[in-house]
Amino acid sequence: MKFKVRFPAPYQVVNVYNDNLDVNIILENDEVYFGTLFTLTNIDKLMEKNREIYFWSTDMLIVKDLSYQGIHAALDAVLNDGRFNSFFSKIGMVKDFYSDLEWKDFSDVISEIKE
Repeated sequence: MKFKVRFPAPYQVVNVYNDNLDVNIILENDEVYFGTLFTLTNIDKLMEKNREIYFWSTDMLIVKDLSYQGIHAALDAVLNDGRFNSFFSKIGMVKDFYSDLEWKDFSDVISEIKE
């Protein structure tokens, strides 16, 4: 399935192996989903910093790295193995969610990462 990615906040990842990032995933059927991508190192650092004994986050996916290529590969794999809806929450449709940009459907969306 084709998809495009937008970042709700600017992409400011300093270390692709130790960070987390919110993403909007737009599917070719015009549905928009939200998720947060974490690296294992980042989760470990967050737990250590906050002295937590567990870590939990809604709409979370752990990825190997947060490079553009790593993000695309991870999302492509999740979409192709049929578990996408288990990881991310639908937050709307393109025409509603991106109305301020006057985007009406998938073809209007400008992805922030390339395949």
